Amino acid sequence: MRILNNRKLIPLLSFLIFAPLALANHHSVANIEWHEWSDTAFKRAEAEDKLVLLDIGAAWCQFCKKMEQVTYQDPEVVKIINEHYIAVKADIETTEAVRKLYESFGVPGTIVLTPNREEINKRRGYIEPLQMQWHLLGVLQDA
Repeated sequence: MRILNNRKLIPLLSFLIFAPLALANHHSVANIEWHEWSDTAFKRAEAEDKLVLLDIGAAWCQFCKKMEQVTYQDPEVVKIINEHYIAVKADIETTEAVRKLYESFGVPGTIVLTPNREEINKRRGYIEPLQMQWHLLGVLQDA
């Protein structure tokens, strides 16, 4: 009888120990709601009283991919952007209007604009998640 109880007890204990760990690693992270460069995105920013965060990249840009995989997956960065910004993603090679404005700026480029398309701030290069949090919150404080 005791062996039978141990056979039932071991799986139960294993479940109780490892289930919380599995759930902790499987938390869901919201995604950034990206928009295309368009009048609609800027009108939405105006209607929602938000700034526009423009992420400029290119398919060949390794640091752009790192921004997508690391910085823009950070839960706090996602939260700040979704709550306070209209996020616009543009490929410098395929978005003509963005290319005309920012071709010489380089990629990755992170630019904060008003709904009237006035630049508030711009940064070139890869931005670590914590730096991005400070940057986004600092821009909001100064705006």
